[in-house]
Amino acid sequence: MSAVAAARADEVEILVEQYLKNAQGSPVVALRQAISDALVDAMECRQRLEAAERAASRGFMRQLTLSASK
Repeated sequence: MSAVAAARADEVEILVEQYLKNAQGSPVVALRQAISDALVDAMECRQRLEAAERAASRGFMRQLTLSASK
């Protein structure tokens, strides 16, 4: 196992332990919470990506308008 993979495995174990502790040892509750958190994170990432795409599009359109007016 590479050093990166080992570090990732350690991080996963820490997260597992934290979720289980917060779920008072219930693996089902811990898994549900982990999935819920992952979905929220994914939705937030998507929203940020869409906002960045809109900003880039506006900048691109502005640049086209400026170039066309010269």
